[in-house]
Amino acid sequence: MTDDQQRMLQKIYTDQQLAESSLNLLQQRIEVIQVYLSNYKAGLRVLEEIENKKDGEEMLMNVGGSIFVQAKLVSPDKVTRGIGSGIRIEQNIEDAKVAVAEAVTKMEQQHESLNQDYQKLLQHASALNSQFQQLAAQIQAAQPPAEEE
Repeated sequence: MTDDQQRMLQKIYTDQQLAESSLNLLQQRIEVIQVYLSNYKAGLRVLEEIENKKDGEEMLMNVGGSIFVQAKLVSPDKVTRGIGSGIRIEQNIEDAKVAVAEAVTKMEQQHESLNQDYQKLLQHASALNSQFQQLAAQIQAAQPPAEEE
């Protein structure tokens, strides 16, 4: 094996490791966004359900994990919404729905973008793997056969 071939093998191997690490990170980010999307979409469904309810009306509220509680609505026209960093604001249902729908749209766009990046990186990793295998085969073919004793 020549020095150039060895350097090329090492470079391709390093690039493969970097691509694999990046793929793992992208996959984790995609999974996190999927969790947030599920939560926000569930919140939007609850807002839509509450929208037509009256003061004092009862309904089953999903509190997560397939657990529901019977709740009596005190003021169904107003909701408290977290906006980050522990800050909460009171909003009417329509404004909250708009804000949550916008957040869902942004997360869906981010999810799509990450999926595209993931696919591109996956193709790059596959190309690196092919390059590595081709170079390894060339090196193996160029080596003289081992002598049998």
